[in-house]
Amino acid sequence: MSEVSDAGALRVTYAHQITPKRQAWLFKLDDVGVMPLGTATICAGNGGEGKSTFALYTAALLTRGELPGDFLGKPQTVIYFGPEDDWSTVTVPRLTAAGADLRRVAQVQAETTIDAVTLQRELRFPLDMGLLRQAVEETGARLIILDPAPSMMGTADMNKVQDVRRAYEPLMALAQRHELGVVMINHFGKGAGSVSHKLSGSHAWRDLTRSFLAFATDEDTGERVITQDKSNYGAGSTSWKFILESVDVPVEDGVTSVGRVRFLGESDISVGDIINRGADDEADDEDRNAAQGFVLDYLRGCEGWEAKAAAVMKAGLAEGFSKDEIKNARKRSKAPRITSAKSGYGAGWVWQIDPDETDTDTSDPAEGVTKVSKVSAFADATPSTPSSVEVTPSSPCPNHGTDYVIGGCYTCDAIHGDPWAA
Repeated sequence: MSEVSDAGALRVTYAHQITPKRQAWLFKLDDVGVMPLGTATICAGNGGEGKSTFALYTAALLTRGELPGDFLGKPQTVIYFGPEDDWSTVTVPRLTAAGADLRRVAQVQAETTIDAVTLQRELRFPLDMGLLRQAVEETGARLIILDPAPSMMGTADMNKVQDVRRAYEPLMALAQRHELGVVMINHFGKGAGSVSHKLSGSHAWRDLTRSFLAFATDEDTGERVITQDKSNYGAGSTSWKFILESVDVPVEDGVTSVGRVRFLGESDISVGDIINRGADDEADDEDRNAAQGFVLDYLRGCEGWEAKAAAVMKAGLAEGFSKDEIKNARKRSKAPRITSAKSGYGAGWVWQIDPDETDTDTSDPAEGVTKVSKVSAFADATPSTPSSVEVTPSSPCPNHGTDYVIGGCYTCDAIHGDPWAA
């Protein structure tokens, strides 16, 4: 019995016939590729972690030509799918808050006629790939955002490998053909564990994409953290942080408050650190306290009570502690607190016993006010002379309403006090 093939004519291509090309990037940070062109990036995390707001922040920068990457200085058009949010009350105000050029953000829908009435519906994949291809060609879009991607699979099952591949492999081919970026928003499953296994649904979501950005909130600081857990074309394993600030946006009948991203730079805390923090807390108290005591003793033996994080880690490993034990010891140290910061642009991380908790001058205690001598943990920070700020103990931070006083607020430090984060 002969076999019948439905494939086309055979084509053989040798490697020397293929011209090598540099990987192009939609988004780069400090020479680290974050979102590649010609394929997709998946952004995942629990609800409320700022994934959608960050995606719109990226889109806004791209429409203004301000997104670091291959389109820096070249404004581009974005196609945004957000079937779960109303455009007039949610999407457009968010884009406005992010500073997007609204003329470069397109909503794409399909027209359908029911009982002689023409309606618009959201696209479904792979059913409507032809319409999306047409939209890309008409708009010249270089970024497509699907938020969330699983909701656009119609009746297909996001937990089945074949369903996910059938829905989105044609989109990957479209991205490669037109060299555009695709951002797919998804969610985390429950529980702790490896970030790689937290992505909801089939492993095909991770396999299809070439960059995986995980999102989580650091409850100790209120900052959102992004970790690049997968990067086929770049270094990967880099983490960054941002906060969401509320801004008023004009609308038809007044103003509405929406969140926007304030980017804070690199983070020495990863999403893996955050989601496994609860599991770490179940570790033996004696071992935990021993690691914390080691880190404090080491720093107290250094000039200025500070040292490079790499040096502390190396010494801790030599003493038999694990890398996670040393990192968690720093994060758990509260009295005194151990700060972590960049020692200068392009330099490594420095750990320092918080000078705010070691050099104080209390005046007028009847008024409940303490003058704190603020000494920068950054070696090259300017000005070099200490500045004095007044804070009321146990009161919220006056800059953005956290429960931390200003001398102990990471976010205030990053926004107002650290030159590298400006």
